[in-house]
Amino acid sequence: MKKSTKAFRSPLPEGFQPKPLRIPRFSLTTFLLYLMLTSVCLIGTAQAQPAKKVTGKVLDHKGAPVPGASVIVKQSTSGVLADKDGTFNISVPANANTLVISYIGMKTQEIVIGNKTDMGNITLAEESVGLQEVVVTALGIERSAKTLTYATQKITGEQVNEVRDANFTNTLSGKVAGLTITPSANGPGGATRIVLRGNRSIQGSNNALIVVDGVAIDNSSPAGQVRYDSGGQSGSDGASNINPDDIESINVLKGAAGAALYGSRAANGVIIITTKKGKTGKINVNFNSGVTFDKALTTPSFQNSYAQGSGGTYSTLTGGSWGPKIAGQSVTNWAGNTVSLQAYPDNVKDFFRTAVSNNNSVGITAGSEKVQSYFSYSNNFINGIVPHNSLTRNTFNSRVTFNLTDRLTADAKVTYMIQGIKNKPGVGGDGMVVANVYRMPRSVDPQTLKGYKNVSVTGVETPTFWTSPDPVYMNPYWTINNTHHDENRSRVTGLLVLRYKLTDWLNIQGRVSSDSYNDFITQKYANNTVNYARQPGGYYSEGNDFISERNLDVLLTGNNQITSDFKINYNIGGSVLNRNLRHRVNAADGLGFNNKYDLSYATTLKVEANTTKRELQSVYGTAQFSFKDYLFLDLTARNDWSSTLPSPYSYFYPSVGISAIVSEMMKLPSWVSLGKIRGSLTKVGNDADPYLLGQNYTYIRGGFGGYIASSSTKAIANLKPELTQSVEVGTEWRFFNSRLGVDFTYYKTNSKNQLLNVSAPASSGYSTLNVNAGNIQNKGFELVLSGKPVTGKNFTWNLGLNYAVNTNKVISLYEGVSQLYLGSSTSVRTATPLIKEGGSYGDLYGYKWKTLNGKYVVNTNGVPVKTDEIQKLGKTIRNSQQVSVTAFLTKTGHYPCSLTVNSAV
Repeated sequence: MKKSTKAFRSPLPEGFQPKPLRIPRFSLTTFLLYLMLTSVCLIGTAQAQPAKKVTGKVLDHKGAPVPGASVIVKQSTSGVLADKDGTFNISVPANANTLVISYIGMKTQEIVIGNKTDMGNITLAEESVGLQEVVVTALGIERSAKTLTYATQKITGEQVNEVRDANFTNTLSGKVAGLTITPSANGPGGATRIVLRGNRSIQGSNNALIVVDGVAIDNSSPAGQVRYDSGGQSGSDGASNINPDDIESINVLKGAAGAALYGSRAANGVIIITTKKGKTGKINVNFNSGVTFDKALTTPSFQNSYAQGSGGTYSTLTGGSWGPKIAGQSVTNWAGNTVSLQAYPDNVKDFFRTAVSNNNSVGITAGSEKVQSYFSYSNNFINGIVPHNSLTRNTFNSRVTFNLTDRLTADAKVTYMIQGIKNKPGVGGDGMVVANVYRMPRSVDPQTLKGYKNVSVTGVETPTFWTSPDPVYMNPYWTINNTHHDENRSRVTGLLVLRYKLTDWLNIQGRVSSDSYNDFITQKYANNTVNYARQPGGYYSEGNDFISERNLDVLLTGNNQITSDFKINYNIGGSVLNRNLRHRVNAADGLGFNNKYDLSYATTLKVEANTTKRELQSVYGTAQFSFKDYLFLDLTARNDWSSTLPSPYSYFYPSVGISAIVSEMMKLPSWVSLGKIRGSLTKVGNDADPYLLGQNYTYIRGGFGGYIASSSTKAIANLKPELTQSVEVGTEWRFFNSRLGVDFTYYKTNSKNQLLNVSAPASSGYSTLNVNAGNIQNKGFELVLSGKPVTGKNFTWNLGLNYAVNTNKVISLYEGVSQLYLGSSTSVRTATPLIKEGGSYGDLYGYKWKTLNGKYVVNTNGVPVKTDEIQKLGKTIRNSQQVSVTAFLTKTGHYPCSLTVNSAV
């Protein structure tokens, strides 16, 4: 990261003090109590007065629980659904004699009640195999997969841990159709882009939302990301801190329909993570240890025929390899030694090392009927392929579940993570380590570069270099030894959930969560480091970012059997989310003593500070109507009040979806195990960053007490929320007792009212202004094939194919603006991403080799001539088509053997 010259930056609306926007508070508790009482009164009137309570447990033919099984009192409207453990508790009228128990893919049973109140275990025989598993959806709500009106894909914890990575999201690559994973070039712990179904936001984030145990976590990069080809240091994200050993399962909600209830941050889809919890039974200890080896897979292809120099003449005064043809001739190299001229074809590849990483974890589960607990500890020591780069992480996790009474349960979880990253490599072109490596002339012996410095009699260090001093590039070994970017993070997440069973058909849940982390970042550039230590003595900075999220939500959940064929499940809730960021940087631009990295030795001290606060209040609801357990209608609605928007701060968005189990609606051939069609129409809203409504000011130190300067960006007082509209249709089929499966989805999304920063007319007095405009469209399809070529008593062979096609199009930008540079400036040095109407997000533009009458043009010196204007070169993102194939061979009682092949075209 280059040194910042910004002073204290903050909005100063009143008394030049930062102050968050305020919105009127409503009594969330009062509102929810009103909804609860209304629901109880309206739906409770349909319930007959119970005579006794009847309990039991529904199991499948293998003895596993059947969550979501329907339990109905025959010839009445009384009914309940079995919970996640398969147990049920139902009120039975005095004159009732029979319970009807059913579940899709299983034979319906009628059980005579008689005088019994405990029906014990009830086993349903298998009829046809279908979507029987339970998946976790929005707000942590568990639902049967068969009822979903949108596309999802589930990944087990074992699949996540097949190949270890410092950022577990990198292991999702190829496992989900339509999911694009782009790892960072920053080495271990670097941020990863997680994009589902294409890029929607032009200048905002396109990352999917990460949700852990029903609560969204902060996945931002407080230190920012490099957006210019000149390079710098990118920050780390939040997802990289999640311990993969604690993951039970992952469910990916690809479209906006599944994410509607998460609101503002869910327009890009959701990655829902369920972590492990305690189990009833004796103490169980699970230890996992592994070693991984990483190498640079590929490096650029270089010519090895011509030596250092220019114009065919050998010279150590140039950094290029345009010298004479290498033929073993005797020359004086850059170090003053006489050598035989030769190429070093592996000088780039040999710079990188084979990185050895160790991962160790231990998990302990135990529990009784009343208390279940899970404790884990993980240690990760991960080396990067760039020498001296490493990450150390320790994660402590504790989760305890209490069955306080027959109706009241509590779930408490605390996770503490401490992490340190040493010598994090920078990315980009201006003097970063990889750029320095790639510029080594082909005839320079890399062994001579390892003596990267000269030390004078007075102790002053100067870098050695293969040519005359360069204003930007230098010896890469100086870079890894005399420049340092270190990050230290401590993070604490906490969760407390209380659930109370009001009646057999109505539950209430209260949840409080906290996620906070503290980053301490230091940067050191030794004296004489070109381009970065521009003042005598060197450069040193200390940065601190503190980020916190506090969430409080209440959720009312109910289900009612209206008639023997018709039932309803519903959820009504509300939440309050507070997000805060405190950013501080103190930089010593010049040190009184060479390489004395301490702020007290600063010759010039620069300060950067910023504080932001925001609040989001929400109410939401969902209802699912089911007819004969094969036709489902989903309705959701959410209204948010955001402090970052102008009064009345409000925006509303609904969704509707429908699914039908065709194989249950009509008689199909016996080889059809399941057939399902689905469709949904959704709108998702999104607010904006804080402090855009009023003009911002900056305090500049110096002079006579300093002065106040207005921001060069004009405020947008009439800011509107961004809206993403989505339509999705799909179908799922299983054949031959689920030995073969097909899942096909077509989707189209349009993101409008985007917040864009565009150039302002000179007459306005501003350089840029924020506007609501733009329309980005993504459409495509996803195909998921699954099969079991071999299945037996001792092993099963599973095959999977994910295929996805996405087409991205920029429908419109802003009146008078036909193109926007994405990150880089208008001064195009290399290929740069450019957003143009009619084009796609990620189109690369740059200068080409000029042609005339089909022939390339060169100047009088034989040097290529570039085109007069930039032209489209290609795309930065190869996600128009994705193909991944996964094969498993699982043997009973042993670790699974798996082979995964991923490719993108």
